[in-house]
Amino acid sequence: MVMSSPYAYTLQPIPYEITAAEQREAQFAAWKKNNRISTKVWAILAAICVAAIAGIGFLRGYSTVFFWILLVGVALYLILRVYGMAWYVKREIAKYSVQDIKGIKIGVQPQGLIMIQKMGLQEGRGIIEWKQVTEWQETDKFIFITASQKGQTSAQILPKRLAAQKFPFDTVRKHLIEVVGQAK
Repeated sequence: MVMSSPYAYTLQPIPYEITAAEQREAQFAAWKKNNRISTKVWAILAAICVAAIAGIGFLRGYSTVFFWILLVGVALYLILRVYGMAWYVKREIAKYSVQDIKGIKIGVQPQGLIMIQKMGLQEGRGIIEWKQVTEWQETDKFIFITASQKGQTSAQILPKRLAAQKFPFDTVRKHLIEVVGQAK
């Protein structure tokens, strides 16, 4: 269960730091959530299995080899789809250079997500307005936000561990549902 702030918005931005490993974990979690086997594919696999089992049951001798090959093919497809793809995606994610995110503070305001970064003696401020958000996803550990502004697309990872610092995830969800709709 995610703790929530009693105040709907952040009065003081909180530190936003994410390690490279956490970023990779978040990317894999987003991929895993979207990599579901569709109902259509399950129906096709079920039909192949039923036909293969019926063929094995009704025929004798060498004629059943084809049906055994069908069953093995379905099993191989499922193994490769579930475990092979996960291995491949993890390998591809590991290829890209990722740096720890440090020195940024994040807050939630009625107009959007506020980010503050100290650069030397100056302080840089940025905002991701709610109306710029094009889609969002939620997993057990993260909320992913994709935003677009002037043709540029950006992605934001919000680790749910920030709830321990009173980050108002309920308010973020409320705004995202109002602007974009339900999470994908």
